[in-house]
Amino acid sequence: MSGSGGGGGGSGVVDYPAHMKTFHEGVLGNGAMVGETMTAALAAAYGASPWAAAAAYDPDTSITALIAAPNNLETLVNLLSAGTSLDTLVGSILDHTRVDTAVTEYAADLDAELVATVLPRFQAGMRDINAVVSSAFVIGQALIEQGHARQLAKFSSALHMKAFSDDAIAVIGLKLQYQHILSMMIAETNRIKIVAKKEEADTNLKIGESDALWDLEVFQYGANLLASIGGGVAGTKSPSQAQSVLGGAMSGAAAGAMVSGGNPIGAIIGGFIGAASGFL
Repeated sequence: MSGSGGGGGGSGVVDYPAHMKTFHEGVLGNGAMVGETMTAALAAAYGASPWAAAAAYDPDTSITALIAAPNNLETLVNLLSAGTSLDTLVGSILDHTRVDTAVTEYAADLDAELVATVLPRFQAGMRDINAVVSSAFVIGQALIEQGHARQLAKFSSALHMKAFSDDAIAVIGLKLQYQHILSMMIAETNRIKIVAKKEEADTNLKIGESDALWDLEVFQYGANLLASIGGGVAGTKSPSQAQSVLGGAMSGAAAGAMVSGGNPIGAIIGGFIGAASGFL
């Protein structure tokens, strides 16, 4: 079976089969083709870029909420900063006046107990043994008062040490811990903001590019249609992998059949090779 294809004739005139010319004229709107024509489709598409109203997702609202999240912690950290009530608390902890006041009150309690209870009991005992005017009475009373002073000094020392090593250091450590956490949160928030805004900018650039090329690509489809009768078609979009695989398989099958002299096995082998090349 033989058929005629497009190409130059003996006189150098380029011609194509009648059915190809009829179809070509029809889709261009010059024939009797029923329904939409390529001309109408191109006219409808021209100037109607769907990218014109498109825009990337604006992350500003989410970023604002994200930045606001550490505010409560920042407020607490600020309370731990200079000139605040908590700094005053740290100062008051380290201030010996507060501790000395507590020591004075404790000393008053000891004195009251000494005068009201301890010494009267000692003196009563000494009277019972008729030793009030003896040296033992004087020495005993001195030892009691010395013990009283030692107890008061021990209390004062312990209170001063606790105020410095426990309370003040705990508050200072808490301040440093919160400052570190807040710094990490702010750094992470800024990192997310930078990434999100970059994604928005990149997407908007891509949308702008697609919108700018839309009308040019409409013309390219028309040009492809005009050139299709002679096989000269230029793609406007990169083919998908599936299209590449299909095209490679068909080309490989054709090449395999030609090499094998029309043997179907050669076409099958060529098809597999062509399909594989589509994934490269």
